[in-house]
This record gives sequence, C-alpha cells and structure tokens, in this order.
Amino acid sequence: MHKGHGFSLMVEIFSGMLSDSVPTMLDEIPFESMYKHHFAAYNIAAFTDVDTFKDNMDRVLETLQNTKPAPGQDRVLYPGLSEAEEEKDRRANGIPLHSEVVEWFDDICGEFTVSPLKRV
Repeated sequence: MHKGHGFSLMVEIFSGMLSDSVPTMLDEIPFESMYKHHFAAYNIAAFTDVDTFKDNMDRVLETLQNTKPAPGQDRVLYPGLSEAEEEKDRRANGIPLHSEVVEWFDDICGEFTVSPLKRV
C-alpha cells in the first residue's frame, strides 16, 4: 500500500469512524455527511525532549520555506503559514473592514453619540 493511501485511510478512520460517521467510501450520498472531525492532543514530553522537538520543527518549517517551489508557484506553503502571516500583519496594521461595516459603525456611533472609528 502506498504511504499516501495509508495516511488517507488513517485520517478516514480517525476523523470518520471514531466520530461515529460513515466512512466516505461507504457513504451512499458522499457529500451529505461531510461532518467528520478528529482532534488530538499529544504530550510531546512523553515521546521526546520538548526543546529538541521545537528546534527540529523550526528547522523543518524553515526547510519547507526555503524549498524551491513547483513551476508556476511563488513559494512552498505548509498548513498554518498563511494564517500566521495574516495574523502578524493584522496585529501590526489592523483588521481591514468592509465599507458597509464602517458605514454601519458610523451610523450606530451617531445614534449613541460615540466617537466614530478612527480612519487610518
């Protein structure tokens, strides 16, 4: 069995069958029961030294970021990277609001005689 297929089956078991859902391959209406979830928490210290694990994870993520991307792609991404970058940007520059939301805030602030949002 190819390891990708094995991992896929493992995810199906953890996120489907353990949450009492019908496995995708047995689901008669495949896209109607897509509410399958798997949550896990691991005590890293039970497996290895936490600092060593963190150092190795940092090196793995740096290696992924420094890997030459596939043709036509700007860079290699890994799960959580774009979200972390977005959070960093929003903490530094604020959260962009849609113009309708800003207008609503202006209207409601006027009703309650509260200072409107600052514009940046």
